[in-house]
Amino acid sequence: MWLPRPSQLHDTVGAIRKINEGGGPRRLRLIRVGRPKGLLPSSETTVEVKTASGKVVRFSPEFPVPFFYAWGYRLARQLGLPLASTIDPEDLSFEVSVPRWAWPS
Repeated sequence: MWLPRPSQLHDTVGAIRKINEGGGPRRLRLIRVGRPKGLLPSSETTVEVKTASGKVVRFSPEFPVPFFYAWGYRLARQLGLPLASTIDPEDLSFEVSVPRWAWPS
């Protein structure tokens, strides 16, 4: 089972606190998803949150990745399979607006 490190929890709680102090989220942006790493695979992401007050909070939580997906991806990259070589999780990014009613005041 994957468990986050205490420093990761501390950073995430601090980021959530800053978001709340800024009046809640207005826009969420997933900037980057890292490649799976580790024996029990996890992937570091970079998330940017623009608050209602206009402040931007950036943090990098780490998420577990399903075991077979991560090891299958690694094996396909090592073998140079065309589909796995062209798809890079680090190219993934998107932005979502958060409706005002979705965050309690």
